[in-house]
Amino acid sequence: MTGLADIQARFAAGVFQGSDAPLADLVDDGRQAARFAVYRNNTHASILDVLADAFPTLQTLLGDRLFTRLVTAFIRNAPSRANHLLDYGAELPGFIALSEPLADRPWLVDVARLDWTRNAAYAAADATPLGPSALQGLTPEALMDLRLSLIPSAVPLASGWPVHAIWMNAAAFADEQIRPRDEHVLVARPGMQVETLLLHPAEHALLAALHGCGSLGEAAMAAQEADPSFDLMTAFAGHLSGGLFTASEP
Repeated sequence: MTGLADIQARFAAGVFQGSDAPLADLVDDGRQAARFAVYRNNTHASILDVLADAFPTLQTLLGDRLFTRLVTAFIRNAPSRANHLLDYGAELPGFIALSEPLADRPWLVDVARLDWTRNAAYAAADATPLGPSALQGLTPEALMDLRLSLIPSAVPLASGWPVHAIWMNAAAFADEQIRPRDEHVLVARPGMQVETLLLHPAEHALLAALHGCGSLGEAAMAAQEADPSFDLMTAFAGHLSGGLFTASEP
């Protein structure tokens, strides 16, 4: 490791892991320790604010004190490697899954996933959506062979917990009130606002198959397997009109 790289590594360890190693690299004027502590505290406070904005439902469920403890541990164990601080936090759901103190609240992992997916949707790339007219004139065979992509901000999620209900009113949920219940959610930003929609299981199967680059025919089969009585065409037409789809990359 080069001299500069070594200094940078020690500085990062000092900021994110609480090490005093960087003090040896600073000019000793009697105040470097206090100055470095201020810098470290300000850095942690800034990251805490960013993560609080990215995970509002999680913060509500945990409360400010426990959320701060969780985020502090996360910063120390998984410091940001993103070019932009607003991209930091994608690993927090996985970190929660490995947290022994939170093992008795398994729903927090999926709640954090939903929070992060909504946060990521704000910064997702824009795309020109397909309208109903784009599919006019296609034969039934061509329509079933068609491969559509969801717009970049759109992500279908599945959970064994009522994550949509919790997201809607997290302050009303106490731990003892949360019971396992399958819920399927779509997060998307077809316009300026991020939408979070509760999905029928077959509707989720349809969108998840398209999100996985399947053909419309394959997605339709997945939806029918989930629920043979599901009104596929109505659901598909609604999402098409809502600007959820774009042309798949060749």
